[in-house]
Amino acid sequence: MQRLSKLTGLKFVEIWVMGFLEKPTASLNYLVQVAADIEVSITKQGLQDRLARGAVDFLTAVLKRCAIQLRNKVPMDLSLLKQFNGIQIVDSSGFGLPDSLQSEFPGSGGDGPKSALKLQVIWDFLHGNLLDIVTQGGDQPDQLFHQHALQILPGWLCLSDLGYFALETMAIIAEAQAYFISRWLTGCGLVDPATETKFDLLAYLQDTTQNQLELNLWVGLQKRIACRLLAIRLSPEIVEEKRRQLREKARRKGRVVSATSLAWLEWSIFITNVPLDRLTLEQISLVYRLRWQIELLFKLWKSECQIDRIAGRLRARVLCEIYAKLIGSVLFQYVSFPLRWTDRELSPVKAIQTFRRYALQLAKALQDSDQLDALLSKLFEIWKRCGLKDKHLIQLTTCQRIAFAGQTLT
Repeated sequence: MQRLSKLTGLKFVEIWVMGFLEKPTASLNYLVQVAADIEVSITKQGLQDRLARGAVDFLTAVLKRCAIQLRNKVPMDLSLLKQFNGIQIVDSSGFGLPDSLQSEFPGSGGDGPKSALKLQVIWDFLHGNLLDIVTQGGDQPDQLFHQHALQILPGWLCLSDLGYFALETMAIIAEAQAYFISRWLTGCGLVDPATETKFDLLAYLQDTTQNQLELNLWVGLQKRIACRLLAIRLSPEIVEEKRRQLREKARRKGRVVSATSLAWLEWSIFITNVPLDRLTLEQISLVYRLRWQIELLFKLWKSECQIDRIAGRLRARVLCEIYAKLIGSVLFQYVSFPLRWTDRELSPVKAIQTFRRYALQLAKALQDSDQLDALLSKLFEIWKRCGLKDKHLIQLTTCQRIAFAGQTLT
């Protein structure tokens, strides 16, 4: 702020964050009405002019500060997970931007958009905290992203998909006295520590009659990392469907699927440095399912927050909307997490729909702690009555399965 004005930095954040929380498709005209609701009189042109005055850098800084300060301390009450100091899940999600942003956020090429934004998200699932959200161009490969490994702390567990498979990343995590679980990348070298010779995993699997097996091996031919390799034979129905999908994908690209590629599809293979006394083979497979929770998070952002909806064409207008929605998402995760897992799980979709209805009331209550406490208490009561997941009589959720698996630890 360069001069005395009712539109303070805090009010600017409230207008953009709470405005887009309440209405993800909000226009500048709608945000002017939100400003009036919190006693700030400004025109549409006045709000537009503020965007050119460092607004993008300001909201970027606010997002970083929120990720640092809005952190729950109490973990989910799941004994299997509480063996670790945190459960770090990393993944990315992207969407197209106007062509005018191509130089700053280039697309991935091909038939995709010329400009695209990729969000690298680091999420502590155990405490419900969004630790960091890094923006990149859509042309940046996940495999080169190591920031999550540099941030991990001793005793944490990192879950990531094959896109992040990199021996350098795993080495950083292991050296930090932390743990990882990853699917094994076919073709990555394996060494038998007893003989220090290359280990032919596929030949070993094709000779065995076991449906589950565990091997202690070194991963990497040059930079070797001691790991447990866990292999689970898949059912014939699943294998056949995977092979059908692979053949169809190859057909579309004019390629032929090799016999080796088809053979690998018979197995689900993990590597980890988590010791056996912490997680068994079955528990490793179960805990790894948590990685899909971040996919549900991205789905929530796009379906309910409409983070991939781009209304404007100017850089400041586009990026301010994106960062405002991300700040609102961090705020929602922080406020809703205490009810994430009780007798029943909180439904993120139901919860955020309720949260959006109270967005402007929250903005008005920020300056009065008593009013804010009363509003949050009311919100929690509504969530308990109307925000829980429907009871499943047959299929258990991942958290319910983990709760049952962890009962032997208590």
